[in-house]
Amino acid sequence: MDKESRFELKMTRRTFLAGAAAMGAGVSLLGLMDVLTAEASRLPAAAAGTLTYQACPRNCHDTCTLISKVVDGRIVSITGDPTHPITAGTPCVKGHCYPTWVYHPDRILYPLKRTGRKGEGGWERISWDEAYRIITDKFKTIIDNDGAEAILPYSYSGNLGIVNNYGVPFRFWNKLGASRLERAVCSDAGKPATKYTYGQVGGIDPETYAKTKLFVSWGVNHAATNVHIIKFINRARDNGAKLVEVNPVRTPLASQADLHLQPKPGTDAALALGIMNVIINEGLYDQNFVDNYTFGFDKLVAKVQHYPVERVEQITGVPTGTVVEFARMYATTKPSIIRVGYGMQRNSNGGRMVRAISLLPALVGMVGIDGGGYVYINGDYWAYDWKALQRPDLLANRQVRSINMNEIGKALTGQTKETRDKPVKALFVYNSNPLAMSTNTNLIKQGLAREDLFTVVVDPFVTDTADYADILLPAATFFEYEDINSDYLGWYVRLNQPAIEPLGESKSNLEIFAGLARWMGFTDSCFAESAADVIKASLQSGSSLFTGITYETLQARHWQKLNLVTPFADKKFNTPSGKIEFYSETLAKAGFDPVAEHVPPAEGPEATPELYAQYPLRLLTPATKYFITTQFHNLPYIQEIYEGPLIFINPRDAEARGVDTGDWVYAVNDRGKVRLKVKVTEAVQPGVVMSPKAPWQKLSPGSTNINALAPDRLGDMGGVSTYHTNLVQVARA
Repeated sequence: MDKESRFELKMTRRTFLAGAAAMGAGVSLLGLMDVLTAEASRLPAAAAGTLTYQACPRNCHDTCTLISKVVDGRIVSITGDPTHPITAGTPCVKGHCYPTWVYHPDRILYPLKRTGRKGEGGWERISWDEAYRIITDKFKTIIDNDGAEAILPYSYSGNLGIVNNYGVPFRFWNKLGASRLERAVCSDAGKPATKYTYGQVGGIDPETYAKTKLFVSWGVNHAATNVHIIKFINRARDNGAKLVEVNPVRTPLASQADLHLQPKPGTDAALALGIMNVIINEGLYDQNFVDNYTFGFDKLVAKVQHYPVERVEQITGVPTGTVVEFARMYATTKPSIIRVGYGMQRNSNGGRMVRAISLLPALVGMVGIDGGGYVYINGDYWAYDWKALQRPDLLANRQVRSINMNEIGKALTGQTKETRDKPVKALFVYNSNPLAMSTNTNLIKQGLAREDLFTVVVDPFVTDTADYADILLPAATFFEYEDINSDYLGWYVRLNQPAIEPLGESKSNLEIFAGLARWMGFTDSCFAESAADVIKASLQSGSSLFTGITYETLQARHWQKLNLVTPFADKKFNTPSGKIEFYSETLAKAGFDPVAEHVPPAEGPEATPELYAQYPLRLLTPATKYFITTQFHNLPYIQEIYEGPLIFINPRDAEARGVDTGDWVYAVNDRGKVRLKVKVTEAVQPGVVMSPKAPWQKLSPGSTNINALAPDRLGDMGGVSTYHTNLVQVARA
């Protein structure tokens, strides 16, 4: 590295840590970003270099457009695109760490083959040809003996590139006829819940937050998961808007909010129905909107009578006065926005909760209004040509089994109906680290340790999961290949340009799967396509959303906004009735209350009193500002400011257990035991503890992490995960 580049990186690190020290243990993500940005302006001008544009492909609402400066073939700095309305010039703290991520001394640069026992971490270098030969010979043997369904791909959100995650890999698995993985961790209960109400999974533009007069953050910790959107909320507040936080945890925004409703975890449906009870019974709803654009209002009126505010307080713990205060505020302050987060839907009753909340904007006429509305995930705006991307025709009408990723431990140990008689014989992991991020990880470890399971892992690093691989393939970073990305909250398509050549012999997923296809003898022309070919085809869906967006325009502009206007401004809804449905026959046919209902969580005093007596604390495992799931934990910058692994506990519960801040405890249940450091705080309620997800196991005490305690039960809608329906006990270590 040249002298100037060394200085630039060194200053970034020094500033990062100095900022953390200056702000104390509770240092905020926004505060560090401000420090880093200010310090960057004082750095000496770097040598002239080449600028390239990337789209951060992490599982994050912000999807920042980054600008990397390259000098002599090496990235020397990363900044945010100052012209992009959301990125606005700076990445988050994690994004500032990208140079050390790319050039981390632990990066895998060559194919490796396991030596010794699984989990021991012994490796020898092999060539790509040998790696391809070993993998494809094993696949062919498994197909001959057990069928292609005995091969299971496992991937999720380690990289959200349209080409390298959502596209090209599926072509290979379709051609092979491998088992299908149900990828349902994050938002798959809320998606159908929202669609039952509005007919689509897509809401408002987050840039319109600045226009609202009331912003309701429901189940979101913006400071950890959506930091670039806070500026739009603050602009609204500067213009007199009110801020309401609904969250079982007192988040940074909750501490600043005009009102904080703190329901018990898993009770949000009852809270929403109680709010609607007040609005309807006090005549505060928008009768004109309800009469003309909704269906089943009479059924909603009847339903909310079962949720008077006194009962809602008993269920949720939110005082009746607070419920009434918010209901009146929400009904009379216009325009208003409700932003719903993903954490609550990771419950056994998560879909029901999102469904109930989704009814509120329609009740007060806040749909199709500039500066007003509702948003959960803007997934329906990804209008790519999915057939061109994934080539489902290559499956040739074969029926293949489907395995839910939240049951991966059960699947690998033959405990699901799909695998009881037909075990998984090969596991191919890419864009994920299931041994750290998935549920019931002790069971996953048991499955991965099978000597008869052939496992391939594609990753830039030797992760917890990679320790159990037979073959480990070096993944190129997104700075080393071309792709496109889409926001799942904002309304943008972004081009990702390669900044540098791949380090060592690392390859993109496109290259890896093309190589596997050749060695399998697949001759379909799609396996020879370049990234540019795939991008061009994906954008030719004919959707009006992509009008004016082409590969060539993205090369010139780097990012483009979708051709969208205010959702539902035309008051047209793709539901069976053509209206917003307070009452849904489709929902009823799926086995749910056709309006909305509160169902107690599957683990708790109502549903499992004996289990609750043994494990009386409800464990929440939300996102942290330090990682994106498991990513970044192994970076020196992050390790030096990371406070964990922590468990946050209310003073009342801490006193009952004789522990205080700084003490070490074990959190336990029937699934596992995890060692954590205590932080006593009233940010969590009595009976609730919180430990952020999901550090690497090998970098954590006892070589395990909090997901060892997480249940592999499936949620009520979409086969979703249930991390937060989780009872534990805490005791001094």
